[in-house]
Amino acid sequence: MSTVRQIYECIDRFAPFCTAESWDNVGLLVEAKGAEVQKVLVALDITPDVAEEAREIGANLIISHHPVIFDPLRRITSDNVVYLLAKHDISAICAHTNLDVAQGGVNDILAQRLCLQNVQPLEPLDGNGLSLGRIGVLEEPMEAEQFLGKVKQKLGCNGLKYTQGRGKVGRVAVCGGAGANLLYRAAELGTDALVTADSKHNLLLDAKRLGIMLIDAGHYCTEQVVLEPLAKRLRQAFPALVVELSQREGDPVQYR
Repeated sequence: MSTVRQIYECIDRFAPFCTAESWDNVGLLVEAKGAEVQKVLVALDITPDVAEEAREIGANLIISHHPVIFDPLRRITSDNVVYLLAKHDISAICAHTNLDVAQGGVNDILAQRLCLQNVQPLEPLDGNGLSLGRIGVLEEPMEAEQFLGKVKQKLGCNGLKYTQGRGKVGRVAVCGGAGANLLYRAAELGTDALVTADSKHNLLLDAKRLGIMLIDAGHYCTEQVVLEPLAKRLRQAFPALVVELSQREGDPVQYR
């Protein structure tokens, strides 16, 4: 039987929690009474629906990307997700920015999904030898419309927000989640397109001025790509462990 601690240590080996950003909150954020784990549920976010899903399928550990506790809790009510986890003896391990920068983490998987080749770190390496974004090239340059279709199809997006670039797309930078501020680094490296999320108006204006196609594919769609590879890693490390992906969550953004 696997334990919460063993699963935590497994994640820590390929996405060390110590590499998370200083503002982040990662690790074992909810520790239930039972140390042994029969079933794991993997999700991007731990919402009340996901907590209920875990209870229904008999999962006593949820592994999520986004922290279930981020800001200090000043009050807990009976419908608060942390209360629900504790009530049903469900532990929570959250791997956020440490999973973003890890080899084989969010941004490597995002680059793979878009079929980028010769993938390199986008930023200068930090003290851990890691970088948040990635940059690579397409096998063959694409027309802008063709590349937009590829992004939409590969990431399962219902819609895209983007700026028009200056021509074909060949050199591409990626950053899952809120990475639009990497626009200027991407420009320095001669990038044709940056695929990310949570773009602000001033960054979209600068992208247009710089001639870069800034593609906002949504926070959920640019990060959920890591969930199945994460589940696969856990299944390989713990063959007897049942690891399931959440069926209750999805992109909260609707398009018309």
